[in-house]
Amino acid sequence: MKITSVLFDSQMGKNWSISRSPTKYDILLLVINGKITYTLGDTVIPLQRGDGLFISAGTMRSAVTDPTDPHQMFSVHFNDSTEIDIPLLAGGDHRFIRTISFDYLKQRFSLLYDCWIGQMPCYEIISKGIMLEILGIVQRELMSKQHPTSKQSLAMHIQQYIVKHYREPIRLSELAQHVDRTPNYISSVFKEVTGRTPVEYLHQVRITSAREMLLNTDMTIKEISDYLGYCDQTYFNYIYKKNIGYPPTSTPKRGMKQAAE
Repeated sequence: MKITSVLFDSQMGKNWSISRSPTKYDILLLVINGKITYTLGDTVIPLQRGDGLFISAGTMRSAVTDPTDPHQMFSVHFNDSTEIDIPLLAGGDHRFIRTISFDYLKQRFSLLYDCWIGQMPCYEIISKGIMLEILGIVQRELMSKQHPTSKQSLAMHIQQYIVKHYREPIRLSELAQHVDRTPNYISSVFKEVTGRTPVEYLHQVRITSAREMLLNTDMTIKEISDYLGYCDQTYFNYIYKKNIGYPPTSTPKRGMKQAAE
């Protein structure tokens, strides 16, 4: 695999569009805000927050943002030369993805973007590793659609509850009571569908929020730790490094750059 560019479309004007043309590379994108509509061949695909899309090289595509709700999205352009079998990359000219682990994928795309534009030593190797993880997660989520609808619905309800209450202390027993199931059952089903436990997902949501605040606000690490419900900053630092790969003190301030796809 060779990544050619990692882009972040931010603050798109209401007249933003891409003219109809063939794609030069494979593209994987994730919409994080707003709405955008792609036309691939003769197929019209509306996308909104939480939606992903894979477009294979050579596909005729055009796109237009929603003038009333302009989009924000990450996109990665790459050549598929990996020896790893990833069915997503061999499934035709495009594949729509309704993400399950949106917050975590958003974090990984954001980390990939920062790594790519930072161009620190070995950035290409690290970027490739992050991209392979993203592709693996997306492929797993596509495969999880094979799970019974009842299990998908249960996992979604748990996710929604965590996202709404992530700053509060959340116990597994509380989640179980919320969906009227046993703690062991919801933990098993949630991991089966999403690939992680409810507690791991809670930490991921918190750390995603922490990273955004470190990048884009003047809050101190302690203030962020307290805000997110970590009473022990040392533990917060440990969880942050475990999820991001480096400690919060190594997270640089930055303003997301606007990039046209």
